[in-house]
Amino acid sequence: MEKLKAELWDKVQYIFRNYYDRMIHSAVFYDGEIDLDVLRKSVYRVVTHFPILRSSFHSSAINPYWEVNEDYTLEEMATKVICDDIKSSALAYLSKEINYKDKLQFEITAHVNRGQSAITVLVNHMCLDGADFKYVISKIVEGYNLIARGGDISDLELKQGSRSYSQIYKDMSEEEAEEAKKLYQNVSHTGVKNKFDFTDDKECRTRFNFKKLSKDTVVALKAKGKENGATLNDVFMTAYARAISSRLAPSDDKRLVITSMKNLRDHIDSTNSESITNLTGFMPCVLHELGENFYDTLHKVSEQNDASKQDKYCGLYGIPLLALAFKLFPYSIAEFAIKVGYENPLIGMSNIGVIPDGYLELEGLRCVDAFMTGATKFKPYIHDEYHVQRRNNALHCSKMQ
Repeated sequence: MEKLKAELWDKVQYIFRNYYDRMIHSAVFYDGEIDLDVLRKSVYRVVTHFPILRSSFHSSAINPYWEVNEDYTLEEMATKVICDDIKSSALAYLSKEINYKDKLQFEITAHVNRGQSAITVLVNHMCLDGADFKYVISKIVEGYNLIARGGDISDLELKQGSRSYSQIYKDMSEEEAEEAKKLYQNVSHTGVKNKFDFTDDKECRTRFNFKKLSKDTVVALKAKGKENGATLNDVFMTAYARAISSRLAPSDDKRLVITSMKNLRDHIDSTNSESITNLTGFMPCVLHELGENFYDTLHKVSEQNDASKQDKYCGLYGIPLLALAFKLFPYSIAEFAIKVGYENPLIGMSNIGVIPDGYLELEGLRCVDAFMTGATKFKPYIHDEYHVQRRNNALHCSKMQ
């Protein structure tokens, strides 16, 4: 049976299982009913091409690996449920967790009610990150439309190459790559212990909180940010910082750190990974004080984020340290060492980015709503994630906490 090497972030995501659900979640809502047979054929093509999506993870004490499964069927690619309430049904499915030992590392479900549909997708974060999750979704949509229009699914073009994290260095000069591979600083360790003031409800494990912003609001926020030399992401982070600071647990330390995940494909000339994988790094924003008003905070956030993005090694700090731990020690010891040295961000924020117009449109159906989010963290950790969807040249924002 074929085996795949467990790459750096596969192992790290496995270690993170104690902090969050390790899932990437998506729900896309349509005006019209999805053709389940067509959906299955498209997913089958993608899953056959990317064996990581049909592999079981083996956590060996020495060297963990993936075992590729061949006993998968067309019917397993997607299921269908008839429901009374599409949104409630979708959220119930997205609160599930896929076991890393399972034969398939994804779950796709079509929810149908009186001519309305939703597709929910769960994928194990060990297999890929947000950027490649968007890629996989786009290819499933592209394959669906190809089949629906009478085309041959084998004509669907899919990338192929390495899943290794080392590809982030391939387009650097020899001197830059050598320097980047020596960035051993543990940027996860900030020393800031402030956390969100959760309730004592021990039964609550996973919860999605949604907020949708209208196109007019998003456009206004973007314009106001530009007036102040800030990006839309800076504006959202500022709002998040000010809102969450009002609900921090009692502490003498008034600092706040919000850690974003940096897409390391920015260090690759093509801005794309060779195959589906995890290529992310840490980008913390430490606020020693918020200032008196929103604009004070926005200036501090924008200043820090600009400085981070201007660093040619942004997001690369600490990755050589993780790689060194796995290189020097058997996996079980490396896992222990990383748990001791790694400081999981108590408060995080991610920007999945813009979902272009037509990106999620299925043949004969109209996309009416969508959301995508990464892992949901367990208490005392909290995460805010958002994406901007472009429809008919208008920007719509969906946020999840």
